[in-house]
Amino acid sequence: MRAPSLILLLLTLSGCASESNPFIASNSPDQRTQSTPLQSRPTLSVVLSTEPWTFGTSTGSIIRTPSYRLFTTTTRPILLSRVPVFLESSLTHYRSAFVQLPPPPIKLDTYLMQTRPEWANLTRLLMQRRAPVYLQIERGGFAAEGRGIYRDLGSLNDTLNIAAHEGWHQYTQLAFRHRLPIALEEGIASYMEGFRWDPNQPEKPIFLPWANPERFDQLRLAADSQALLSLPELLSTTPQQLIAVDQNKALTWYAQVWTLIHFLNEGDQGAHADDLRRLLLDSATGTRNSISRSAGQSLSQAALFTKAFHASPSALDASYQNFIRQITRPGMRSAIIAGRSPLDSSTH
Repeated sequence: MRAPSLILLLLTLSGCASESNPFIASNSPDQRTQSTPLQSRPTLSVVLSTEPWTFGTSTGSIIRTPSYRLFTTTTRPILLSRVPVFLESSLTHYRSAFVQLPPPPIKLDTYLMQTRPEWANLTRLLMQRRAPVYLQIERGGFAAEGRGIYRDLGSLNDTLNIAAHEGWHQYTQLAFRHRLPIALEEGIASYMEGFRWDPNQPEKPIFLPWANPERFDQLRLAADSQALLSLPELLSTTPQQLIAVDQNKALTWYAQVWTLIHFLNEGDQGAHADDLRRLLLDSATGTRNSISRSAGQSLSQAALFTKAFHASPSALDASYQNFIRQITRPGMRSAIIAGRSPLDSSTH
């Protein structure tokens, strides 16, 4: 399994926090402005302006797009050309993959540093007393307080996989009025990772949520070794708890929450898809308050899941486990590599 999947285990430790920490640096940017409405297909010419930016002794640029301010010290042409398009395309995907979701209220500040020392210094500046937790990440990035803080990992696709995953957290931190249960939040972030480059427009990503062989391989490995978590276990456990005792089990947790979103979207002949869309909309707009709180207390993940999907995790577990068996049958990896659903009749 490649390194980013391991990195993502650490990202949930504190990546969804909401403490305020002002950014202070040379050429500190102006106040963020309202982002633009949803566009169905962003064009390749998404850059509105570019201006110099200095971070410590490093020089770079601020690249402005309709929905992002990208602060970067990278000098790699492929990153400078592809990252702005990728970020805008990712946001379009976040907002349309399941149901049309609202735009973020302000532009999304995203940092792409060229080296780990630069990334570490930026992390210390932005996260202050909480920085030590994030500095445990050896190779990757994180989202916190509506900011994405990444570095060049050397591999273009590895860097963008992190941006796609953490970008979902960045978006929901700003645009959602209520948090999703952690299993669904992390599951959707993992769902957003899969993409391929458009052969006709090489700078444009095509998002294919099934195209995630790392998650699939971990799922199949756990299934073959009878190490899968039940749905109640999945919803009552956090990756923080697992990573402290069994990193492989934490990887399985991520693979299973990725699968859970596919199950809720496609499983049981689509029986749960409308409930998933409704939960996303309700969480974004704030109307989830009517189902997420009882007698003034927040419900557990399992209780919220039960209210949202009209069935308890225990009641849906057999169907969920059967879904896993279906998609991990021999020969199904070819569908994953192609970015197709293993349930698609054309893959059989």
